[in-house]
Amino acid sequence: LSTNNYYWSIVTEDFLAGAPFNLTGPWVPQYYKSNATEPSASSWERLENKDCIQAYSNAFVPSRRNVVLVSSVKNNTNSILKYRSSDIGIAMDSNWWICSKYFQDGGHLTCVPNDYISKAKSWKVFNYPIEYCLSERTPDVCEIKFSMTIMLVVVASNALKVLMMIWVLFRFDAEQILATVGDAAASFLDTEDPTTERMCLANKREMRDFWNGRGTARPFSKARRHWGSAVSKKRWLLFFSSMLFAFGLIGFFAGWGFRHLQSRGIGLDPTSLWSLGFGELNQNALTFVENDIGTIHLALIANSPQLILSIIYMLYMGITTSMFLAADWSNFAFRPQTLLVSSHRGRQRGTWLFGAPIKWGLASLTMQTLLHWFVSQSLFMVQLQVYNKDGSPRGSDYRWEFGPILSQVSNCGYSPVAIIFTVVAACVLMLSAVFFMWRRFPVGAPPVVSTCSAAISAACHPTQRIEGMKYGELRWGAVGRVEEEIGHCSLVPAEFWDSGQAHEPVEGVMYAGFQRHEQMLRGDIRWVKSLGFHENFRLIYQ
Repeated sequence: LSTNNYYWSIVTEDFLAGAPFNLTGPWVPQYYKSNATEPSASSWERLENKDCIQAYSNAFVPSRRNVVLVSSVKNNTNSILKYRSSDIGIAMDSNWWICSKYFQDGGHLTCVPNDYISKAKSWKVFNYPIEYCLSERTPDVCEIKFSMTIMLVVVASNALKVLMMIWVLFRFDAEQILATVGDAAASFLDTEDPTTERMCLANKREMRDFWNGRGTARPFSKARRHWGSAVSKKRWLLFFSSMLFAFGLIGFFAGWGFRHLQSRGIGLDPTSLWSLGFGELNQNALTFVENDIGTIHLALIANSPQLILSIIYMLYMGITTSMFLAADWSNFAFRPQTLLVSSHRGRQRGTWLFGAPIKWGLASLTMQTLLHWFVSQSLFMVQLQVYNKDGSPRGSDYRWEFGPILSQVSNCGYSPVAIIFTVVAACVLMLSAVFFMWRRFPVGAPPVVSTCSAAISAACHPTQRIEGMKYGELRWGAVGRVEEEIGHCSLVPAEFWDSGQAHEPVEGVMYAGFQRHEQMLRGDIRWVKSLGFHENFRLIYQ
């Protein structure tokens, strides 16, 4: 980006007709003596007072330069009533002249030009009534800043990612990797897991108790459980802790930013905040006072919120995906359906494109996109090249009586409006998770297995195995006669229900499953530390 230093002048109407003028002062701006830059040239544009104030209200002026304020005051001896230079300095107050008083709005820290827009028709600059302005238009100059260090890090990271993908591609058989709940169920229906026999009502949250009490019959309950039970308490705690941490950071830095705006004379009412723009650069909304911060440091600071957001969103997607998978699994108790697998065959269903049913997946993707955009507009990197009044780039900083004049601006800017939008969107994200957490499964739904491989295995012990059953429609229910004292529940082919071999579990009836293998597992048989996952199952018990 770029910005221009410029001269501002208050002149009489006669100045435009070539009336004489007498410039006095420590310096005489050369552009007044050059015919090429007279206000009669084609590059000058007439602006009414309101438009003029708005055009120069920001200290950073990329597409305009020198400005002539035409006053109704008459002067027969000097057609230039007042003039001065407006240069970008460390105080970022080069638009102070709009507020009429010398210096900085009569002693205040900064000038607030927006306060004058409502009374633009009676606008006075140094007590001279202004009729209109003539503004010199210039092309907006942009350039690309390149950091070799950042580029090398990005290239190396992506190269490592590609190498890891190639290694996984050749190291593992993609068809054998169990990536979804349906993959796990299909594997257990193919190869029975004896470690989870006689615990057919096992669920994710109580898996340890079921494992310690293998073979103990338990009554079936039709109580409606919450979707939140599909996610471990630790994951919920981590998600809400991350959200509170993020809100704490936003509150701390946003509070500082709003106080900084107040110290610069900016009100915190909606109109004043909106006047700063959405994600727009403004001299009153810069993060650092110093101007010597390196490019890499600025890039890290500006993008650090994106890292926090990515971590939170990974947790969020993991949680919502687990709940939707559990909701899909619960449907096996009420209607025939096929497994949801990563590589579908036969009548099997493929996995969800966005990690959730299409409607919510699209909504989630939209929310993620908006959040990342809001965050990018809330805190952003600023790199400005300052140009002289004649259009040449300023080569170096220098000091004068009112402080240092900058040749470049390197800083981080922030947008209060974008921060507010980010907070609102983050609240929507968290509330959506809470909404799904408190939803309930239907009455009579099977135990909530979610992504726990042990619980999935416990539900995959049909009394009769049919070749290729994993490719067809399945249902979950009680297998055997209703009058049996201790029953068994399992995922079975839908045909079992049609033939009466399977039925809906009865509330209060004891279920434990049956023992297919001749020898019961002994307590000294080792199970995987994470509660004995199927040896081919790649999902993590959480």
